[in-house]
Amino acid sequence: MRLEKAWFLAHGAETPEELPQAGWREVRLPHQWTLEGLEAEVGWYRFQVPEVGPRRFLRLWGDYYQEAWLEGVYLGRHEGYFFPWLLELPPGRELLLKVSAPKEPLGQWPRFKRQIKGVFGQHDCRPGGNTERGQERGTGGLWGGVEVLAREEVALLALAHRAHKTPTGWRLLVRLLLDAPRAFREEAWLRLLPENFPGEAWEKEASLEGEAGRAWREVVWDLPEMPLWEVWERGFPHLFRLEAQLAGASLAVPLGFRTVEVDREGWLLLNGSRLFLRGTNIIPTQWLSAYGEEAAQRDVALLKEAQLNAVRVHAHVTHPAFYRACDREGVLVWQDFPLQWGYAPDEAFAREALRQARAMVEILGAHPSIYLWCAQNEPTHNRYSLGPLLLGALGEADPTRPVKAASDFREHPYPGWYWGHYRDFLALPGAPLPSEFGAQALPRAELLRRVLGEAAWPPRWEVWAYHNFQPHETFRVAGVEVGESLEAFVESSQAYQARLLEFAIHAYRRAKGKVVGYFQFMFVEPWEGITWAVLDVERVPKKGFHALKAASSPILLSLVPFRERLEVGGPPFMEAWLVNDLPRPLRLRVHLRLEGEVGLD
Repeated sequence: MRLEKAWFLAHGAETPEELPQAGWREVRLPHQWTLEGLEAEVGWYRFQVPEVGPRRFLRLWGDYYQEAWLEGVYLGRHEGYFFPWLLELPPGRELLLKVSAPKEPLGQWPRFKRQIKGVFGQHDCRPGGNTERGQERGTGGLWGGVEVLAREEVALLALAHRAHKTPTGWRLLVRLLLDAPRAFREEAWLRLLPENFPGEAWEKEASLEGEAGRAWREVVWDLPEMPLWEVWERGFPHLFRLEAQLAGASLAVPLGFRTVEVDREGWLLLNGSRLFLRGTNIIPTQWLSAYGEEAAQRDVALLKEAQLNAVRVHAHVTHPAFYRACDREGVLVWQDFPLQWGYAPDEAFAREALRQARAMVEILGAHPSIYLWCAQNEPTHNRYSLGPLLLGALGEADPTRPVKAASDFREHPYPGWYWGHYRDFLALPGAPLPSEFGAQALPRAELLRRVLGEAAWPPRWEVWAYHNFQPHETFRVAGVEVGESLEAFVESSQAYQARLLEFAIHAYRRAKGKVVGYFQFMFVEPWEGITWAVLDVERVPKKGFHALKAASSPILLSLVPFRERLEVGGPPFMEAWLVNDLPRPLRLRVHLRLEGEVGLD
């Protein structure tokens, strides 16, 4: 049972006794107070919780610290934003939740952060960017809402699985999180149902037993060969639903049968066959409560329209709907753990990071679209202290997927933006798998005027900087011209991003073999910013989107060199490359036609 409404008060009280009686107002869930214009660091939620079942559990998603009281009795505390707090409720109805998302003190922030929030805590694509104002417009609140679970004495609280290939089919390890007040023996029923295709359903009964407490219990289930989950360009993403029933409660998670591994040359092997990764980075939104199934389906449709087969969820865990859409549509996901740049070096933080890394695998591991876990993005002093610990924890929690300790600066080349010229992509920086590259581009003029107001034109650069604009790189490195109007500036900026992406991707794809894929940075703007995205916050394409789409075609004709102006009598190109990412041979006939006015004397 999902709770749809709550009474809310933004207040910094430490305990319920310090709360005022007035000022409460009704809000709809899910909820993040920044979207109402509040800069509060603490919010209180009050509910009347229905009395259901012999046992009641609360499952809630809050950012970042959560504490609960029922009828004035303190129930406990939870840390972390992306995985739910599962909390048993004693008798009573009046529930108070305190959700805290405090700004970290300067000095601790930004180099020694303690909150594991990734791009939501610090990033150059969030409000304020990587400046002293970079914690403004925070993400506090009940972004995923609240559920009340009615359970019998032995309570089924979560369901997970791992699928291992065998010579004759698949061995499924089904894991059930059970909470029992005493030693128990219970029967569980498992069902495996085709989700997006007609097919056979499978069932299994299993006996589970254990001691009192909360723990994972496991069932081994041997299955024959099954229809495989594949990326959209190579096949069909056959998707199943795994259901578990125990003591009157039921849960379901997705399941797709596929294998993923990385070979010695760095290639991704999906179902045993090499796949060239054509990808991008994504932060779908800065505020998860404003996202959902429809928005996720739209974004994944745009990924496929751009002819991409993979996406990196950049330095955070995003809304669950996004992973469900990637499962359905056959798009691979590189999943980052929410660590961005520098964090506290002490043992307590390392323990908390390990706990949350294991939680990430538990809540996301069922999704067949996820093919890789990555522990940190661009780590600084934590690179060789925290990174190996997380690498080991992720690999132990999930031995079925590749794991990376970090996506670091050596694979994030930015010629033509932070240094050099975009022609430097001919040297294949970041190979064999560049996981970030690109250039900023302005969104359309109409949106800039609406967002920036009078600061849009003539530009008030301090306002533009708050919205992530980088002037040095735009003017001194990229050489973008401001022009005589905002429209001219937008045209020049977008044209530059498109040229850079076209040149870079063509260079990487002609080097197929030395390069095994790419992840452009980035796909959509997560807020009203001026970023590296090729789609603005309203999903209106910049010129870079069309360049990314054309250069990411599974079948690509690449001409060398790119000539913007062709002299009379000169060759139109020196080389012609045909790049084929599809698992079948091609026959191609190319016709070259020069268009435009030709002057003859």
